[in-house]
Amino acid sequence: MKKIHILLLVIIICFVVGCDNFLDLQDPTEITNTTFWKTATDAEQGLAATYAGLKQTFLFNSQGIKNMNMRGDDLVARKQNPNIFNPDLFINTPSNSFALGMWKNAYILIYRANQVLDNVPNIVMNESRKKELLGETKFLRALGYFILIRNFQTVPLVLTSTPKGEEMFPSLSSRDEVWEQIYQDLKDAKKDAPLNVDEDNMGRVTSIAAAAYLGKAYLYNKRYNESIIEFEHILTKGNYNLVTDVQDNFSDRNENNIESIFEIQYHYFETSYQTTGRAKHFAPPGVGYYVANPSAWIFQEFQKEKTIDGKLDPRMYATFIWNYEGAMIYQKPFTEYFATNLNYIAWKKYQNWDSSVADASLGRSSINERIMRLSHVLLMYGEALNEVGKTVKAIEPVDRLRERADLRNLPKGINQNDLREEIRHQRALEFCFEGERWYDIVRWNIGAQVFSEHLDRPNYVAVKFDYFPIPQGELDANPQLKQNNW
Repeated sequence: MKKIHILLLVIIICFVVGCDNFLDLQDPTEITNTTFWKTATDAEQGLAATYAGLKQTFLFNSQGIKNMNMRGDDLVARKQNPNIFNPDLFINTPSNSFALGMWKNAYILIYRANQVLDNVPNIVMNESRKKELLGETKFLRALGYFILIRNFQTVPLVLTSTPKGEEMFPSLSSRDEVWEQIYQDLKDAKKDAPLNVDEDNMGRVTSIAAAAYLGKAYLYNKRYNESIIEFEHILTKGNYNLVTDVQDNFSDRNENNIESIFEIQYHYFETSYQTTGRAKHFAPPGVGYYVANPSAWIFQEFQKEKTIDGKLDPRMYATFIWNYEGAMIYQKPFTEYFATNLNYIAWKKYQNWDSSVADASLGRSSINERIMRLSHVLLMYGEALNEVGKTVKAIEPVDRLRERADLRNLPKGINQNDLREEIRHQRALEFCFEGERWYDIVRWNIGAQVFSEHLDRPNYVAVKFDYFPIPQGELDANPQLKQNNW
């Protein structure tokens, strides 16, 4: 159930822009930093506003999904909006408004988290709940910085909601400083957030979610042994398993399932809604904006290995809709809907593909964004084990994903390099269109290879285009900022 209740708009705005007095006379009913942050209810509302920050347009919603996916070799952008296709072609500049939107939205999320962390410790409330609440908030702040450092290389580290003096114009922090703060926030969240949540609190951060992101952060920095500890903690303490039908991870049915470790909650009711624009923006002509389509390379990559029964990988049917026997889309046969373009390959993942054309066209998708699943943990665990030479042990978590896809188990004598390539192949399939592939390309330093072999992108230059440039508007507004290696 989706029961994280979202704050009234006036209070959310208060967290975005602050609520300090701007007149000498104050309306006694006005919400300010001095009148708020008094009760346990205030603390919970502050946390709710922070969770809502994840759903901003340029984070885990329509435009943010584009930023997270568009630069990979598994998507090809339509030449419609230069803010979308310029990064795909690696001709973007510091004036790209989508990058600016992500920067701003991430710092809004961090600002809201900082307000909670600055004010809630002084509130008299149940101390056990206060500890959990602060742990959840530290996870959300860490996630904000994780988004920033993956996308902008170097960023200012801001840890207060009330900066003063020189803090008003922060300079860039070192990558090590930002990563260390991410580690510490996630360690605190792992220690303080609840191990599990009940049905009424689905979508809240858990200790297991914090451990998963801590392990991921370590993996990104090649701290493999530390990441292994986190992943083994999850596999030992967490009550998670793979769902049988992988499609259950990408529709509005069976949400918050046994595979899901952390997901962004969306809903649509007549009286209340918080929806995502992902489906509408990537839907095909006649329903959506079709801003990007699967690349030819990823479509072929799914067909490299057949199942034990000689069939296509079932994940292919969960990811795409194309002209196969019996294919349906928007309650019509594929051959009818795409009668003039039978070679079209449509997205199925995170799409309202089984709704009517009329309903799907409304753009009110309530499909939760699953940003950490057990499948992520298993492949990251296998990768970390393999990189420290424990190749035999690394086979088991990889085989769990292969078994769900009805693929044969890997040979026990597989060598380290071949298993590394297999893990990279499996990640490309399992997490296609989930905001993972581009960041994998960067952290593995394989951009030069994939943008010549998988997708022709002659403008790609390593390091420079591995990150967005710091937005020009931010450089103009803050004299202490310097451009990154772009």
